[in-house]
Amino acid sequence: MGFSDRIRGFFSKRNNPDLVKLAGWMGDRKGLEGYIEPRTATNPTTLLMVDREGAYARAAVGEPEEAAAFCKAMGVPVYDAAILGYPDRMKGRPRREEAEIRGDIDAEVAALEKLLEQTPTDDDR
Repeated sequence: MGFSDRIRGFFSKRNNPDLVKLAGWMGDRKGLEGYIEPRTATNPTTLLMVDREGAYARAAVGEPEEAAAFCKAMGVPVYDAAILGYPDRMKGRPRREEAEIRGDIDAEVAALEKLLEQTPTDDDR
């Protein structure tokens, strides 16, 4: 049974628009894991999907069983975030992305400074 067959089979029984979007986000991502996040006073129960690079997306679910059934249908392991916590690769991703952005900006500034050093000024003419 292919990935699209599993999606179609699961959603023919239930039609949670958040899970439909989450399934689209999953696409061809590798190393996916699901984490069921418990309901809080301000947020509903959610399913957090994390790929092997640490990218993640969330979808609201009615009950934890709905999230577990979705993960089972997709062939993705599922864990309880309240018990296990979150994977380190997810926690480090924002810091890595920020460092990459800073690195890009630093490289651009260095290139501009070099260009300014090479540009003749009125004093050089």
